[in-house]
Amino acid sequence: MIKVLLIEDNPGDARLIKEVMSETEHQNFELIWADQLDIGIERIKKEAFHVVLLDLSLPDSHGMETIIAFREKAPEIPIVVLTGLDDEEVAINAVQHGAQDYLMKGQVNSSVILRSIRYAIERHRLQGELYNLSIIDELTSLYNRRGFFNLAQHYMNARTQEGKGFYLIVADLDRMKQINDTYGHHMGDLALMDTANILKEVFHNSAIIARMGGDEFTVVVPDTLRDARLLEGVEQEMISNMQHKLHSFNRDAGRLYHLSISLGLYYFNPEMPLALGDLIIKADQRMYACKKEKMFKNAQNI
Repeated sequence: MIKVLLIEDNPGDARLIKEVMSETEHQNFELIWADQLDIGIERIKKEAFHVVLLDLSLPDSHGMETIIAFREKAPEIPIVVLTGLDDEEVAINAVQHGAQDYLMKGQVNSSVILRSIRYAIERHRLQGELYNLSIIDELTSLYNRRGFFNLAQHYMNARTQEGKGFYLIVADLDRMKQINDTYGHHMGDLALMDTANILKEVFHNSAIIARMGGDEFTVVVPDTLRDARLLEGVEQEMISNMQHKLHSFNRDAGRLYHLSISLGLYYFNPEMPLALGDLIIKADQRMYACKKEKMFKNAQNI
């Protein structure tokens, strides 16, 4: 069953689309009609749809802004634009703004609309897969550097508007070169995957976990504290949780190497916002301070 949302303000055109879709053979459709963009957007909040048939001239939206507004609310739903205009420039513009196809209302029949819906769903799925490949680290299945910056910037903007903070953590795998040189790069890859899994377990409530490249990772954790005076203890609590997890891992995993991770944490305050790049630098400085302290302690113990 393919669930279709039709956003069309003209009752006659809506009735025509319904009749055309009822003529399709060997394919089940459920068609839901909304006569305004806002009403359609409210429906997608309550129900799952496979595709939307979208008119560009609505009482509450017009032209390409209609596509943009819908995509902002439902980027996962493919769009097929319906219009009464036979205008190739408008068609190209619609595709450039994210529509999968463009259909003339007067030229729509059952085979045309069926093919368009199927192609739109499949193209949207493939685009989603390609996008995921571009933002996912192949080795660890975490977000990669590109994915982190795309998602973290959106997250930062949203938290700033809401007046809410978050923690940015830079994590670095210690002695990565030593693991590679001693046990081989395949063991180095395994250590990176182990690090990724530990970060996911320790920061299971995080918004974003990413491998930035090499042996460096970043984590974005929402601030759920109501009392700002408690913020000082958060860093030590996170480090303590990490140390406990690493101790359990090194005791039970049976690896040839000893896994060690250095953390640096910095709090994003929406009342005194920093640029994302500056936030990373601050957390990175704290991570290197942590790593330097470890090296000093290890030297003292020799």
